[in-house]
Amino acid sequence: MIKEFCAENYTAIKEAINKGIHRIELCDYLAAGGTTPSIGVIKQTLQAAKETKIDVAVMIRPRTGDFCYNEEEQQIMKTDIKVVEDLGAEAIVLGCLTEANQLDVAAMTYLLSDVRCNVVFHMAFDLIPADDKQTAIDQLVALGVTRVLLHGKHTDVITNIDEINQYIAYAAGRLSFVVGGGVTFDNLEYLASHVNTDEFHGTKIVELDK
Repeated sequence: MIKEFCAENYTAIKEAINKGIHRIELCDYLAAGGTTPSIGVIKQTLQAAKETKIDVAVMIRPRTGDFCYNEEEQQIMKTDIKVVEDLGAEAIVLGCLTEANQLDVAAMTYLLSDVRCNVVFHMAFDLIPADDKQTAIDQLVALGVTRVLLHGKHTDVITNIDEINQYIAYAAGRLSFVVGGGVTFDNLEYLASHVNTDEFHGTKIVELDK
C-alpha cells in the first residue's frame, strides 16, 4: 500500500516521514484545494525526502478558484513545471478543465508537451460529468498521465467505493488511481480492502502529533 501524505508546506514533512508515509504531495493553501508551493519549500521537502528515498509530487496550480486557465496562466504553469522537474520531483499534480467541466485537452497538451516526470491529474477529475468520465480517462491516457487523484461524487469517500471501482475497471491498468478526500488513518484499512487500488492520499493518512 502507498500512503501519500498531502502536505501543506514543510511543517509536518519530517514527522509524516517518520510515521511511515511512502509519498508526498506538496501544496500550499490547502483550504482552497492547494496551490503551487514556493521554490524554497519544494527544495527543502525534496532534500528531506531524498534522505529517506520518498517520492514527492508537487502541485502545479497558479491560483485558487476554477480549473479553467487562460494563456498567461498556462505559461506560468509551464514555467513552474520546468522548475519543479529540474529540482527533481517525481511528479507534477495538475488539472485543466473547460467551462463546461470537460477535460481541456488543448491546455493539457500544451503543458505536458515536454514533461519528463510523472503526471498526476488531481481532483478536478471529480468535476467532470459522470457520462464523460470514461472519455476523460481515455484522453488522460493518451496525454501520458500516470495517475488520477479522485474522491467521487458524494461527500463521504466510503460511499463512493463502487463508483471509484468502476473507473479503475474501465482504465484497466492504463493509469493508476489514488483515492483521497476524507481518507484517514482510521478508515484506511477499510478502504484498502474495498477499493481496487493500493494508493491512498490524505492530510491524515498517518496519525500526526500536531
